[in-house]
Amino acid sequence: MVEERAFNIFVYFDQGVARQYGARHHRLAGDDEAKLRHLRANIETDHAKAKRFDFGRTFTPEEWIAAQRFSEVTRYFEEAFSNYRAPRAVVYCMTPVVDGVPTFDEQVSTGPFRGDVVTQIEGRGSVPDYLVTYVRENTFHLAELLNDDYFKAIKLLFNAGHHVSSAKLLMSCVDTLAFVEHGDRRGNFTDWLDAYVDLAPIGITAVEVWEFRNSILHMTNLASRQVLAGKVSSISPYIGSAHTMPRLDPRLPKPFNLYRLMLAVGGGAGKWAQTYADTEKMLKFIERYDTTISDGRVARWQSTSSDPEIQL
Repeated sequence: MVEERAFNIFVYFDQGVARQYGARHHRLAGDDEAKLRHLRANIETDHAKAKRFDFGRTFTPEEWIAAQRFSEVTRYFEEAFSNYRAPRAVVYCMTPVVDGVPTFDEQVSTGPFRGDVVTQIEGRGSVPDYLVTYVRENTFHLAELLNDDYFKAIKLLFNAGHHVSSAKLLMSCVDTLAFVEHGDRRGNFTDWLDAYVDLAPIGITAVEVWEFRNSILHMTNLASRQVLAGKVSSISPYIGSAHTMPRLDPRLPKPFNLYRLMLAVGGGAGKWAQTYADTEKMLKFIERYDTTISDGRVARWQSTSSDPEIQL
């Protein structure tokens, strides 16, 4: 049987950051599964002997998982494969090495890391993976994902007359988009609004929307601490065809058209989604969006006779 090079690849995380990977090759014959068994059996001896190569960028563990979620990571190892003249259809086993110790949770294929496979429990189902649903023909349909995860429910509540609940979910949507864009830091909400949403025609500011968000989500009222302290104007949603409405009394909250705010945030989300054509930014999106939950990512367990029935 013809022998060919197969590789143990190691991603070295030192103090929480990977700057290098290592490659150790074996000349092996047989089918791919036999080669992989041999590679796995040699992980302990190979990781310290592997030739090291620099990554083109650094990775945290979360960023590396995002890279695996987005696509195959073979391209990051091209220098090593070229150095050893690897076959075109290269067989390799990749293992993280954390502070000198080979570490892994479970074995997965070398293709994109998909959550519906990892969460699968035989006979019970799995958690849907948004990348499976919204990546089609190498294109990530982010605007469609946002519509399904947020704007469908926002519009459903609005059209059913549940306007306060619709406003709450709209604020929660901005929270999520701001977190994905900027991380969990102070000012991310207003920074996202200022960058992507034109609030001027509605007659309100990003800071006023932020204080509205604080009061309506936490207490379902219109008086956040900053409003009570007189530092920010209180705003109040109204429903109607008028684009703007005058403030009838300076002691009352400033009115704004909730429907127009909903449209403005939706338009801003569309502009924001277009910025994720950049691959590096896409990796950060996956890293952060993977930590959120939605109606579309609820496990649909197959029931058994012992499962209790729940009725409301």
